[in-house]
Amino acid sequence: MARGSRRSTPDLEWRPGGEFTVGAEDELFLVDPRARLLGTAAAPLVAALSARAPTGTVKGEIFVDEVELETPVCSDAGGVHEALRSLRRSLTAEGVRSMAVGVHPSAELRTADLAASPRYDRLGEEFAGLLRTPTAAFQVHVGVPDHASALRVYRGLRNRLSVFRALAAGSPYWHARDSGLACVRPAILRSYPRTTMPPALAGWEEYEEAIETSLWAHEVPDYSYVCWELRPQPRLGTIEVRVMDAQSSLERAAGLTALVQGLARHAVEAPDNDDLPDEVVLANDLRACRHGLEATVIDVDKARRSVRELAANVLDDARKQLAADGLDGPLEAVQAILADPPEYARQRDLCEREGMPALLADLVARTADVDG
Repeated sequence: MARGSRRSTPDLEWRPGGEFTVGAEDELFLVDPRARLLGTAAAPLVAALSARAPTGTVKGEIFVDEVELETPVCSDAGGVHEALRSLRRSLTAEGVRSMAVGVHPSAELRTADLAASPRYDRLGEEFAGLLRTPTAAFQVHVGVPDHASALRVYRGLRNRLSVFRALAAGSPYWHARDSGLACVRPAILRSYPRTTMPPALAGWEEYEEAIETSLWAHEVPDYSYVCWELRPQPRLGTIEVRVMDAQSSLERAAGLTALVQGLARHAVEAPDNDDLPDEVVLANDLRACRHGLEATVIDVDKARRSVRELAANVLDDARKQLAADGLDGPLEAVQAILADPPEYARQRDLCEREGMPALLADLVARTADVDG
């Protein structure tokens, strides 16, 4: 876009976040006693839950049968764990059934029931019939003090996004069929405008240029409509990781939060010198979506490595950063992800042995089991 056409975007000015503080957004489906999506019947439930939320926030999403639990800013993953525990308990106390999974395994392909708001009305008009299959993510924010640190964190996390994708992968089914993927959620998201893998950024001006061009080209009002799977949030002073499927286990959610926090620290103290090319980041992600922890991807040194090997290295980097402050405990859940059968394999095994109703009941029970 020509410089003379660029618009002023003061909300891209960095507002200092915390010193590697963390927060999370936990997206959940609301379901009936048979674990089917509630549809329009969820609307009054969401309104009631939002009004009576404990510490943190309960808010609706673009699909009426989905809620987002937002933690406050926390100093560590343990704080995120406790906040999400309280928020999920508040749903159970209201008699609400919820399910944490990237894509509802058996929901029919249908015209979606969308929530009404100026933002959602705009997206509904733009996306039209693409908005048919609800998705749910576990998103983590890490606070950084300035845009120079933000770019180091962005680069370090971007170069290793396939690790987070594979560790969190747990959406093999859609429309009651096995997709063949470890994580089918991105296949849906990539049909939406501006929902893409994050580009390489050499400097803050390059970020501003990319956002301003997108706002101008798509005629959207602000950067929040540009939904890279890893993105700076200048108004919050955070880098947001968006590639992870919703997690039924709060222990695993906390572990992944700690991994983001530890790797963000590592990225500032031992920054990468190079960015993986955009096409490599995309190819790595596609492999992680397809094969999960069994994928082979290209590392920042251009060597091909298994995701398991890369994840072990990332886990070690994060543990070294957090151990000095006694914050590495939640990382044991990440170690368990590498040691146990992957979530996508667990779901397949259960469904093949006992059927889809058993899988749905299991996901609801695991989401409600905040002490397990």
